[in-house]
Order: sequence, then C-alpha cells, then structure tokens
Amino acid sequence: MDRAFLRKKIDKVDAKLVELFAKRMEIAGEIAKVKKAEGIPVLDSAREEQKLEEVAALSPDEFKDYTKRLYRTLFEVSRDYQNRLINGDEH
Repeated sequence: MDRAFLRKKIDKVDAKLVELFAKRMEIAGEIAKVKKAEGIPVLDSAREEQKLEEVAALSPDEFKDYTKRLYRTLFEVSRDYQNRLINGDEH
C-alpha cells in the first residue's frame, strides 16, 4: 500500500470520528442541563475513572494507555463545554 492510499483511509476514519465526537458533545450538553437542574458539579471523578477502565478494557493491549490518554482529553473537553453551558456562555 502506498502512503496516499493510507492517508485516504485515515481521512475516512477521521470523518467518522468527528461525526461521533459531535454526537458525544451534544449528549454532554444535555447532561450539563441535567446537572445544572439538579445542582450537581460537572466533574464526577468516580464516573471518569470507571469509564477509563471500561474503555481501556475495550482497547487492544498495545493501545490501552493511548486510549486512556484520549479519553482523559475527551473528558476535559466535555467538562469545559458543560461548564460553559452551565455558566451561560454557549458559544
């Protein structure tokens, strides 16, 4: 396989990842509304740790640490978005 072909394959995967990321962020926004209504904090450390273990278990052994790094970043971005929504800054 040549580099151009492999790059096209990555481009297709990236398009799917962006679509799924947007869906995940939309759901995080809905969760922010619930958290605001219930008066609970955005950060749920226990839930994040549980989720890290779950996604790592789904990942091939060689990618487990990378999967956790990716999800830590996703959690940080989601928390930032939820905080912005809860504090009234939706843009």
